[in-house]
Amino acid sequence: MRGIVYPFESFEALSLLMEVGGDEQDLELPWGEGFRDGEWVLCTVSVGEDCIDIAACIADRGDGLRLAFKPRDWEQLWQFANADGPPTPPPPSMPLSMPCVQPPPDARVLVVDDDPDLQRVVSRMLHGDGFSVSAVSSAEEAFDHLRDQSADLLVLDWNLPGMTGVEFCRRLKKQRSWSRLPVLFLTAHASSQDIVDAFGAGADDFVSKPFRARELAARIHGLLRRAQMPPPSRR
Repeated sequence: MRGIVYPFESFEALSLLMEVGGDEQDLELPWGEGFRDGEWVLCTVSVGEDCIDIAACIADRGDGLRLAFKPRDWEQLWQFANADGPPTPPPPSMPLSMPCVQPPPDARVLVVDDDPDLQRVVSRMLHGDGFSVSAVSSAEEAFDHLRDQSADLLVLDWNLPGMTGVEFCRRLKKQRSWSRLPVLFLTAHASSQDIVDAFGAGADDFVSKPFRARELAARIHGLLRRAQMPPPSRR
């Protein structure tokens, strides 16, 4: 994962810039060359000798690239910006407390994506929300992992080496032992036909990149709860 160092002259300057980006929970990118929309970076925000490292996503808001943060990290950055003075309420657009998704005990998520940077970012986000996370880079590795260690849910990318995510999902759902394993596509493929193809292959949910971490965690939590329900009885 690439890094960005974002220096500020004072905490007040950082706080003022955060108020400007409060609605979208983003900051102006210090420089835009070399970065692409949807790329995840490690942003080091520094004020003098104080600094904080936070994951951020490069997002094109229509008027140039921005640094977008997930709500929990935005709140952490706001607390850092106001740490040297009296407590300051967060911007109006940000709630005082973020709802926390509580996963089922020992919930195991397998991330299947050939991008090591995205593997690390998604794993870090889900670990922070209490999930146990493993990651592999191909459909073949995913099958091997499921045979050896199993999982409660798959987060699956579309573009995989050898076998696409859609092909993998279709083959997975044909196996009796894995037919009820929840599969969530996390991909930049977000056209109407892509979504139709994903659900046609047996996917249980679909989140497009770039994404909000809290939404991803909530969707995973919902799929896990649904998977724990007994199958409908046949009359």
